[in-house]
Amino acid sequence: MTFPQRNTPYTRTDIKNQLGGEVQTYLPQNKKIILAGCFTVDNMNPDAPDIIQAGNAPKVAAKAVLLSNQPDTVFPVFLKQKSSDKHYLFEGYFKFKSISDKPAVIAAAEKKSGRFDELSYVIELTRV
Repeated sequence: MTFPQRNTPYTRTDIKNQLGGEVQTYLPQNKKIILAGCFTVDNMNPDAPDIIQAGNAPKVAAKAVLLSNQPDTVFPVFLKQKSSDKHYLFEGYFKFKSISDKPAVIAAAEKKSGRFDELSYVIELTRV
């Protein structure tokens, strides 16, 4: 069986064991290469997997910039619906399309998620 499979639940440990990178990040990476995207939909990324809201913690913002410097990197994206969910489902393969920290873009994203004064960037991904 190949990894990842649709309709198969994965923990973050499963994803790390198969792809590498860190367990506690939305963009696991190794040697500065993004290996996957792991996003929560409900109150964090309501437009995932196409639009990702990057928080404003320094490490989170740095990951967004790292991804923006890798427009040709293709990576699997995993989604979980709620923060309390333990498992992610494979959504498909994506790559970076654009990044914005423009106030109007951030404000529109904040309105959708309710994450006011918590965002650094809005990232757009494209399915490959």
